[in-house]
Amino acid sequence: MMRPAAILLAAGLAALPATGIPPAASAKDLGVRGATWPVAEPDLLEEIETRLLEMRRSGALARFETEARERARRRIEEPDPVPGVAPALEHRSRPFDPAFTVARDIRTPDGTLIAAAGTRVDPLERIALSRDLLFVDGRRAAEVAWALAHGRPAKIVLLAGRPLELMRRHGRPFFFDSGGWLAARFGLRFTPALVEQDGTRLRITEIPVDDRDPSNPQQEE
Repeated sequence: MMRPAAILLAAGLAALPATGIPPAASAKDLGVRGATWPVAEPDLLEEIETRLLEMRRSGALARFETEARERARRRIEEPDPVPGVAPALEHRSRPFDPAFTVARDIRTPDGTLIAAAGTRVDPLERIALSRDLLFVDGRRAAEVAWALAHGRPAKIVLLAGRPLELMRRHGRPFFFDSGGWLAARFGLRFTPALVEQDGTRLRITEIPVDDRDPSNPQQEE
């Protein structure tokens, strides 16, 4: 369906003389009505550069860079804690099956098929868990002490706290579950928690620890 403007244009063209458009002498100058302004479109890059120069002169840019560095340093020194995790109040243990089903074909860069979509893969059939995983809240000294006293080779994974500070203090690696991916995978809601291999499965054990300092007899219950 033709729009009204198109219909009017077609009708106007049909009304023209066969010889073409009427001569210019028949056109009228209607003049200018209303205020007019020149078309101006400032260059975006020039505006940004001007703004940066103003910020540099005023010192705002230096302050912004300092604040950005400080925010980045704080995120590295003390990442956001994994939400929804609390101190364990009772000793509980449960098995965990690490097997998963492949959603789509997994291939090497040269196209060799590793696992077809729908295949059930059990990582423990291919490689054993070489170290226990100890999940702790690094803000609780009792949990950190529990992890450091663990008798077998282990990786300490923080769900909250300051990993670099603990690493400097104790001289051993402390990892952090950024984004809570491991906590979600293992269904962790309480710390400290031990994840260890138990035959063809994993076993997750929540172990409550006492926050009291045994060297301070005056500390109340």
